[in-house]
Amino acid sequence: MIQKLKQMWKKAAESPVDDRQHEVSLAVAALMVEIMRMDGQLQDTERNEIIRRLQQRFALDVAEVDALIKQATEKVEQALDMHQFTSVVVKGFSTDERLTILTELWAVALADGHVDPHEEQIIRRMADLMGLHHTQFIQAKIAAGVA
Repeated sequence: MIQKLKQMWKKAAESPVDDRQHEVSLAVAALMVEIMRMDGQLQDTERNEIIRRLQQRFALDVAEVDALIKQATEKVEQALDMHQFTSVVVKGFSTDERLTILTELWAVALADGHVDPHEEQIIRRMADLMGLHHTQFIQAKIAAGVA
């Protein structure tokens, strides 16, 4: 058991920075995709918002973002919960950056003109899993323009 853990730690330490960056960008994309899917309608406006946000956050071109969204969609469909994505976000970003990501999640939810109660519920759950307090949840909601 200990030998197996040592091997995992060694492998993680040897992972190139690009792999870690991809893991972080995939986690953020997966959270955004989950928001888009939550209301049961896959709106182009929400997808376009995801594309715009991922391009800005990770300096990716359109083809890279499309591939990332496709991979994130597959991961979300296989996921049992959001913890596998939020834990990567917690490890990869400071509290202020996580608050910004939460604001971006609100923006995705609002991209179609309204926030569905299911979208608000999952964003609240994601905020909790990202270690953000209720006041930060509200702060992000207001920053995104959600009334």
